[in-house]
Amino acid sequence: MEEKLNKYCTVISGYAFKSQDLSEGTDIPIIKIGNISNGENIIVDNSTQYVNKEFLSVNKKYHVLKGDILISLTGSHMNQPNSMVGRCCRNLDNVVYLLNQRAGKVIPKKTVNKDFLYYVFRLKSIQYAIANRAYGGANQVNVSPKDIMGIKFTIPNFTVQNKISDILTTYDNLIENNKKRIKLLEQMAENLYKEWFVRFRFPGYEDTEFEDGMPRDWIREKIGLHYNTCSGGTPSRKHEEYYTEGTIPWVKTGEIKDGIIIHTDECITEAGIKGSSAKLLPQGAVVMAMYGVNIGMLAYLDSEMTCNQACCVFNDKNEINSRHYLFHYLYSIRDYLLLIGFGAAQQNLSQDLIKKVKIVIPPAELIKEFDKQKEPLYQTIRALMIQNDKLIKQRDALLPRLMSGKLKV
Repeated sequence: MEEKLNKYCTVISGYAFKSQDLSEGTDIPIIKIGNISNGENIIVDNSTQYVNKEFLSVNKKYHVLKGDILISLTGSHMNQPNSMVGRCCRNLDNVVYLLNQRAGKVIPKKTVNKDFLYYVFRLKSIQYAIANRAYGGANQVNVSPKDIMGIKFTIPNFTVQNKISDILTTYDNLIENNKKRIKLLEQMAENLYKEWFVRFRFPGYEDTEFEDGMPRDWIREKIGLHYNTCSGGTPSRKHEEYYTEGTIPWVKTGEIKDGIIIHTDECITEAGIKGSSAKLLPQGAVVMAMYGVNIGMLAYLDSEMTCNQACCVFNDKNEINSRHYLFHYLYSIRDYLLLIGFGAAQQNLSQDLIKKVKIVIPPAELIKEFDKQKEPLYQTIRALMIQNDKLIKQRDALLPRLMSGKLKV
């Protein structure tokens, strides 16, 4: 029997911290709506703000502990899933956070399994129900805790709840373990880059002559002398078939997150590419976000793809297959790129600006050797990402069937 969610949980909004309370990198991280992912772990990045540990004295309900369920009470409509209102995630870290206002927490009652409740809020039907109760403008809407708790849902008995949560949690644990492995492999690759090209402890360094702090046979020249760059385009939305019948992944800046892009939210047809400034890009190309929230972030294309005009794609003029070296070099100078970016309302980079930035070019043989050393790490990361992609699809297919009772446990 359907009953209101307020029988099984309480939804609260966070504490109203004052702007003067917040700072960068002090004691306790603050969870705002931007820190709430869409079904993954809490997002903690350079934009995360902190408060002094004295604020731990606030009501315990505003503390976010491991396993707690978080929900966005402000966001966009359902057509933008990564920023939508009602998106939820769990805290998977052994870290105590504090909850800011408009970031919500779902507190389960004794009649419900906490993990099961989380999967209730991950259902598309519940997310649509939350979005339909939201109010506001075209770009941003809000929903109240009371409206969320008024949504009706059929909750099975505790035994069934436990069985369903055990099945779905198994998938999530595998996914999270793979993410941890990916992070370790990425760190190994970064350490190799720093060892060779920052600390200069590359093969044969003992016999290398240095001048002005750099090996004598290395050069420092503009990126544009060694790499061609291009951006993409957006096919006309008037031609709906460009998107509905598309098979070529179309990359947008929000999908560029320092890793490998396996697939994209939208695909484009060949006709859509030909009818716009978009281009077909080769597998393995390195792409950078030139503006937007992910400005400066990098990715490899896992297959032939295309991109929008906010992306900068690099192609090696010298054909020495230096994609891994380029990726890590651009990553190492990101702070500098952000410093020289322009724009008042939104920071931007441009192809002309990027091409004028100088890059250190070691001998071709050393670059080739680095790419050779990095490639096995890259392929393992790729395999783990593909495995996660399959696990996510399997879990998401099981979720509504288990919750509806169509699949018995």
